Amino acid sequence: MTDKIRFIALPIVLLLITFFGRLIMGAQGASYQAANRVFSMVILQVHLALLWGAFSKRYKGYGIGGAITVGLLIALVSQVLILLGTAGSYVMHAETFFNYREALNVSAPVGFSQAIKIRLGGLVVNCVISTVAAVLGYALAFLVPPKEQTA
Repeated sequence: MTDKIRFIALPIVLLLITFFGRLIMGAQGASYQAANRVFSMVILQVHLALLWGAFSKRYKGYGIGGAITVGLLIALVSQVLILLGTAGSYVMHAETFFNYREALNVSAPVGFSQAIKIRLGGLVVNCVISTVAAVLGYALAFLVPPKEQTA
């Protein structure tokens, strides 16, 4: 498992950059739509799961289970950051893109417990989506150029 966590170091850094980018854009008064175009954590998560699913087969020699684990780990990092961002927003009484109505898919403001329930549902759904993306990446790994052999 440690090998897989090290393998997704770049995706973790990219997810952290996106997380803080959303916070910064929100603090500077950017619109939710603009922030989503630049820093969408779920879209990034799915792309990373797809790519790292392919890389896991091509470069690390992981089987399908390894690719699924990589996709799941990427999703967990992303969704835990989103969950923490949401909880932190409520605890600090701050309006951020993590407790924004559109982000929670609600039409009226919701309380902390309801927001956390929504985010936990998102965690489950997004883990499934990223697992599927990782499997698709695994299946498409033949399109990734092979490692060059050095003399």
